[in-house]
Amino acid sequence: ACDNRIVDPLNYIIASMTTDENVIFSDGDETTFATIKVMIKDSDNFAVFGQAVQFRTDMGYLTPAEAITDSSGIATVQFHDGNAFGYATIEAIVGNVSETIEIYIDGLPPQDVSSIGFDISEQIQISVQGTGGTETFELVASLYDSSGQLINQAKTVWFELLYAPEGTNINNVGLIDSTTSIAGKASVNINSGEHSGIVTCKVFTYTLAGGIISSTKSNIVVASGLTHTVEFAIAGHSSGIDMGSGMWKVQISTLLNDIEGNPVAAGTAVYFSLPDEPEWASVVAAAYVNNQNAQGDSLAGVAYSYLTYDGSHTNDVVSVRIETGLGDIFEGELILPLQFPVIDIVAVPQHIDWWEIPNPSPYYQSTEIRITVMDGQNNPIDNQIVVFSTTLGEPLEPYPPDTGDPYTGLTNVIDGEHGRLNKEVEFYYQECPPPGTAPPGTTTGSITAQILGTQTSNQITIILRRYID
Repeated sequence: ACDNRIVDPLNYIIASMTTDENVIFSDGDETTFATIKVMIKDSDNFAVFGQAVQFRTDMGYLTPAEAITDSSGIATVQFHDGNAFGYATIEAIVGNVSETIEIYIDGLPPQDVSSIGFDISEQIQISVQGTGGTETFELVASLYDSSGQLINQAKTVWFELLYAPEGTNINNVGLIDSTTSIAGKASVNINSGEHSGIVTCKVFTYTLAGGIISSTKSNIVVASGLTHTVEFAIAGHSSGIDMGSGMWKVQISTLLNDIEGNPVAAGTAVYFSLPDEPEWASVVAAAYVNNQNAQGDSLAGVAYSYLTYDGSHTNDVVSVRIETGLGDIFEGELILPLQFPVIDIVAVPQHIDWWEIPNPSPYYQSTEIRITVMDGQNNPIDNQIVVFSTTLGEPLEPYPPDTGDPYTGLTNVIDGEHGRLNKEVEFYYQECPPPGTAPPGTTTGSITAQILGTQTSNQITIILRRYID
């Protein structure tokens, strides 16, 4: 029963003080707490409504610290651990009357690990020691309970490298090391060594029953050791840019690999130069690995640059040098490519006549095919192989320089003119039909000259005339 009489609080009594939990856990938050109820009555055993009740504790904390009784005379508060541990004495005070109750704050109940996994599923890449790239990566694993929640309690977690390039280690300790999880997270540092390759790492811990919970990550890459080999390359025929005045600009590149054959780290500085310092060529010096080529693409381990040269030096060999940002020096040679070639062809004579056999005309007669090869800016081109084919007759052995093949020739300097090639083609009189009733017997043979390695060719027709049988 309840009434509205005004009664002196000194006459109130605490009829009861109860808690719904005798034990809570020191979890540092509101996951576990105890609800405390105090009933206040007056001297006539009536429940007191609207009376303030003070609460205090020697550890933990109460919310609120003062509660007002409801119509049933009950004041309610919550008791929290406040990260404390041990027995807490909670006191309720009204007027000069007080009552206490004890609640035990226990440690967290043991949490069992149900699963463990790495926080990053994507590939991780670090660089070989001393190459200027990132050499260390913090590898993080998370521990979960059966409901998929992170394990709050500290657990011992082991990380082990099942496979790794020589020198790669955990925490600069070795292939295995342990750590203690914090708030469900455990981490170690993976450090590269002096060799590149794939790293496979296993993380594991133990359940309360002693079973192993583990996970494995095999997409960790230690990449890009110091430059061990380089391969120079230059753009091919008809790939250059016409810079005018006989000059061409072409793209060159170098592929830099470490001792394992892996491309070196992106961003490695590369400095191009021409050690012979030719007056007719220059190179763009500054570059770096994985820069973009003329098409806007990039390749692992490749640094691109540009070489400008006088087209009259096409087919010449130019020495190229690179220096890396780590002080390594490498040299190679490139052959300057032919740009947008043209081929001019004439025959002297352009017709062959057999007047009589065997004298003064021989069974075989020849014509001289005179070739001039030039690039797209009319630079004469020396040292260019030209391939010959004929419908009649046969090419003769080439003039010096000798290619060793009668069906080829090499342009050079003839009578002071560069880019020239003379080729003798010989015809047999029986390749021409006999004169018949209306001499001479006549036929034609075609001679084609094609620049080797290109689609550029030219053709000339030779007239054969035979006046005797």
